[in-house]
Formats: sequence, C-alpha cells, structure tokens
Amino acid sequence: MRRTDVPATKSNLLRMREQFVFVRSGHQLLEQKREILLEELMQIARDAKRSRRQLTAALQRAYATLRAALVTDGQPAIEAEALAPAPPATLRVRERSVMGVTVPLLSFEGPPAAVAAVAGGMASPGAALVGRRLRALLPALVHQAEVEVSCRRLATELQKTQRKVNALEHIFIPEYRDTIRFIEGSLEEKEREGLFQMKLLKGRQIAASEGGGDE
Repeated sequence: MRRTDVPATKSNLLRMREQFVFVRSGHQLLEQKREILLEELMQIARDAKRSRRQLTAALQRAYATLRAALVTDGQPAIEAEALAPAPPATLRVRERSVMGVTVPLLSFEGPPAAVAAVAGGMASPGAALVGRRLRALLPALVHQAEVEVSCRRLATELQKTQRKVNALEHIFIPEYRDTIRFIEGSLEEKEREGLFQMKLLKGRQIAASEGGGDE
C-alpha cells in the first residue's frame, strides 16, 4: 500500500487510524513474542552446550573402555555383547508450547540396575562393562535430542517473528503513518480552500448588496 493509493476522505482517514492502532498493537505483541522466544532459546542453547560437553566426555570414556575391552576380551566378545537382547526400556514423548511453538519433552526410563546386570551377566567382564557404559549414555542422548530439536524450532520461529517485526517497523507502520499524514494534510487544504471560497462568496454578496443600496 502506497499513501497515494488511498483517496483523501474523512471515512478513509478514520479507517486508516483504526488500522494503524491495530498494526501498532500487533507490532508490540510481536516484539514481546520475540523477546520471550529469544530468552527461551538462549536458556535452552546454554543447556544444549553444557549437555553436549558432558555427553562428549562420557562418549570418550565409553570408547576408551571399548578399546580396552577389545584388547582384553577380543572382538568376538564385544560383538556378542552388541548382539545380545537389550534390557527393556521406555522412551516417553510429551510436548509443551512456547509462544505457539511446540517443543518436545523426552524422558528415558531404563531398566532397573539388577535387570541390566542380569542382561549382561553372560558376557565377559570387559564386554559387559562396555555395554553398561553405552546404555548409561541413553538418557543423556535423549536429553540432547530434546534440546537440539527445541533449539531448531525456536530459532526458526524467532527468525519468522523477526521478519514480521522488521516488516511492520520499516514498511507497514511508516506507510500507514505517511498515508494518515497525507490524508490529514489534504483534508486541511480542502478545508482552507472551502473557507476561502466561503469568504470570497460572502464578500461578493456584501459588495452586491452595497451596490444595490446605492441605486
């Protein structure tokens, strides 16, 4: 919408003022949404960075255990442990909403320690230790998946919200403001022209009446 697209009438002026109030209210709401999304994203990003660092360290320890077990127990024992039936576990998936953005809530419920120990009881000690170390990483992996997905979704919505805020700030709000000023100025000019025409007509009427009185 360009300001010259709207005829300079009082009805259009009222309509544009009402729409301008609505646009500014929407801009304020979007700014609030942007701030909330940014705060939530920064908090989850910090959590993701911290958990990624902890998970990397845990993986390094697990792989060190794996290398040691390969030396002491041999590759067949490790492969047998890897092919053994896994202890029962449950992954629960829930969701929550952050300013209309759906983010996952994941929880991993592994088997009791006694069940896990029995599951790896037939393996050699080194291979069993590798299995326990890797299974112990599952909750951390699930949590990392939760925060990574949440970060991506929040970042995508934040970008969309920022684009909307920018469009309102740099395009729509200035256009509405300029259009309103243009209509106001045009109506004021018409009002001045009307007053001038009325004064001119009144002056002619007075001159005509005075001329008639001289006769």
